[in-house]
Amino acid sequence: MSEPQLADLLGGADGVADDGPGAIAAALASAPAVNESPEARDERLMDAAVALARSGTGATYPNPCVGAIVVQGERVVGAGRSAVTGGPHAEVSALSQAGGAARGATVYVTLEPCSHFGRTPPCTGALIAAGVAEVVVGTLDPAAHAGGRGLELLRAAGIRVRHGVLAGACASAHEHYLHHEATRLPFVTLKIASSLDGQIAAGSGDSKWITGEPARRLGHWLRARHHAIAVGADTVLRDDPALSVRMVTGVDPLPVIFDSALRVAGAVRRPTLLRPGTVVLHTNRAPAAAQRAVDDLGLRRIELAGDAEGRVDVAGALQALGQLPLRSLLVEGGGRMIASFVAAGAWQRFYWFHAPVVLGDGKPAAAGLKVAAVADATRLRPLLRTDVGVDGLTILVPPADRAEEPARRES
Repeated sequence: MSEPQLADLLGGADGVADDGPGAIAAALASAPAVNESPEARDERLMDAAVALARSGTGATYPNPCVGAIVVQGERVVGAGRSAVTGGPHAEVSALSQAGGAARGATVYVTLEPCSHFGRTPPCTGALIAAGVAEVVVGTLDPAAHAGGRGLELLRAAGIRVRHGVLAGACASAHEHYLHHEATRLPFVTLKIASSLDGQIAAGSGDSKWITGEPARRLGHWLRARHHAIAVGADTVLRDDPALSVRMVTGVDPLPVIFDSALRVAGAVRRPTLLRPGTVVLHTNRAPAAAQRAVDDLGLRRIELAGDAEGRVDVAGALQALGQLPLRSLLVEGGGRMIASFVAAGAWQRFYWFHAPVVLGDGKPAAAGLKVAAVADATRLRPLLRTDVGVDGLTILVPPADRAEEPARRES
């Protein structure tokens, strides 16, 4: 799973979604245990690289945030993670910090080093030039320009290469990137904050605030870790959200609006999200005047087929967003949006915050989801149950994602 920082955040951390300096300092301080086996050493050092990778998830889109460690003997002499797109890759940063100590060293890296020229030269060239003796890779890069080619180039240069150390943890750290490379669809996370009786707002529409500050801070942590964030037209018109990252340090995700008829274009007061860069998805129900208005504001407008009820088709939307390309998408609602993704089975992770409050006749968390019998309901698989301040949090995955296993409970 991709929630290793969750315990730190819930334990009273400052809520820093992007803590590269802290992760680098921790990696440099990594020291061997007494009578440490070679396998345990590999795992300890790769785990430090994984922590580096996770520390920047969301800050380097569309590139994955990779972690790298340079080890000379028993001492970590360099540590780095990917910079923003166009900046140094993890291996280059770690080698730069190591300097001459990189010669003859072992490098631990979470994802196969790149071997192609993009905005920066290939990392394989930097590793070869630095004279490292060995490279240990967590997981291969499935991209068309990679797929093991980086490892072949390193071996051809006389560098020992191993891969598969903490492969599961490395794949989890890069799950947004790996999912998109495998499917060309964004990794979808659903997020709900509801009352105990499943309402996301009171009958009047008021929803500020159902959950407490710790849960809201975690919600912003989720925003910072995703490439884009989606809401429906009802949410835009009712709440005028900014969908920005607050309460934690991180990069704002790209806003995406699902609005079949482009109702947001006719708002009396222009919504905050109607600004250049925002993606708006609609169907042929949208009037030509509304389409022109959206175009004039500089939004990225994409017309898609409608579903049986005339709304934007979820499958088509994900295909279009994946082609942009968007690596990951956080869906924050409202209720009809959440219901449409659940009905389509188009999600990989579900964060459900539930507050100790009862709202009665309000706005349901999964509005419009029609289930005739309990036996027909979608059974989600709990991955983790924990407390977030006074609120509860259940993290779920689709039933087909993994074999039967009990939910973990954290207190």
